[in-house]
Amino acid sequence: MNKFFAFGERVAPASSTTAQSTPAARQPALRAGVTLACALAASGAAVPVHADEADMKSPAGIRPLSVTVSVTNLTHATWFAPILVAAHPATYTAFTEGKPATPELQALAEIGDIAPLAERLPAGSVAVLNPANGPLKPGDTATTKLPPRKGTLDTRLSILAMLVPTNDAFTALNAIEIPTKPGKYVYTLNGYDAGTEANNEAQASAPGVGQPGLGLPPFLDDAPDLHRGAPGFANTRAEGYVHVHRGIVGSAADGDSVLDHTTYRWMNPVARVTLIVR
Repeated sequence: MNKFFAFGERVAPASSTTAQSTPAARQPALRAGVTLACALAASGAAVPVHADEADMKSPAGIRPLSVTVSVTNLTHATWFAPILVAAHPATYTAFTEGKPATPELQALAEIGDIAPLAERLPAGSVAVLNPANGPLKPGDTATTKLPPRKGTLDTRLSILAMLVPTNDAFTALNAIEIPTKPGKYVYTLNGYDAGTEANNEAQASAPGVGQPGLGLPPFLDDAPDLHRGAPGFANTRAEGYVHVHRGIVGSAADGDSVLDHTTYRWMNPVARVTLIVR
């Protein structure tokens, strides 16, 4: 299994899909995971834009043959770290707004590591790791199919990815009910703040969870308008709970942020998810 090395000499794509239908924590492929060392509404759900069918339910006993998932990056200059797509039981959620982030969510939000969340999926869940086969650049779309779901327990869908470059921001579709009636379903996703790190917008001096600052991985080496060496904002603090992100502030070249405010500033929503149910 390949990994992403954000502060190394190379950024190698991982395997595009990993499907699991047995306890995820026991699977070597999920333990290997995909690491990127840098990197909608109420109750953490996404905001539905429209659906071809208002009724998401199929007749009793009928399940869709396939569910195709597409994730589109709607930002101007922010990348998505490797994406986690998972079908799982309704008893599981990756996070709850207003509550502290789990260590697994912190790893995703601060360094883009999706493996810990994948490992903690309930038994019987299925997952696709890194469908973009690398970080998803602004304006691009990653498409994958949900692996076959055995039985009727995996009724919810979650999609998560870190926003790069940020301190601890991520985007998510949080445990929505998977439609069972054929059609097209479109959702817009907010950016979230894990609340585990202060949004100082300074460049990290070292990679890793719990290290202050935001990472600038190799795929940003040629990115414009990065004020490397900027001191970051003073008097910032970790919020301590997951909340809707207030966006990047940025600054001019002589300001406090490593991110130029004319290039990297973003507002919600940041992503679009399209489900094609057949």
